[in-house]
Amino acid sequence: MNAVKGFFKKFIDKKTLKFLVVGVANTAVGMGIMLLLSFIFNSTVPEFAARLVFTLGTTNYTASYIISSAVNYVAGGILSYFLNKYWSFGNREKSKIIVAKFIITVVISYAASYLGAKPLMELLLKRSGIAVAWKEFISLIAGAGLYTVLNYFGQRFFAFAEKNHGAVNAELAAADAEEIIEKEDKDD
Repeated sequence: MNAVKGFFKKFIDKKTLKFLVVGVANTAVGMGIMLLLSFIFNSTVPEFAARLVFTLGTTNYTASYIISSAVNYVAGGILSYFLNKYWSFGNREKSKIIVAKFIITVVISYAASYLGAKPLMELLLKRSGIAVAWKEFISLIAGAGLYTVLNYFGQRFFAFAEKNHGAVNAELAAADAEEIIEKEDKDD
């Protein structure tokens, strides 16, 4: 139980709450765009929407699914970069490396989430009787949840990670060493 408390104390803080607020804004913008595009594609150009882009295992990825979710994350990613960099994580460093780390985080989170969410939802909803179009919507939403978790840890501990973790640990180790030396001196 203490390990769970320790985990939450370590990872659930002001930065987490700010990240979630930014996530709500990203979700409103990105998911709105994603679901609207999916609806438009499926309603107005169903032959394009249903066009197979690729198959992974037994899961078919359609043009509607790929384009709708990709546009969502490009729009949301731009908003997320600026809000999370400056507001959530307070990173003021100007560096192309940070931009590259952010892009790597988003791409890996996106790929893992959306390539994984659709087959998982198809498996879970296989005998549900839910229409294929609704299964796709459910897959998109499940992918968004998984993406949020992966993206948070990637942004916090990779893209916008505080550089002074090593320095802080070194200072703590030095302070501990000083205490030990002082204690030994007192004992002598």
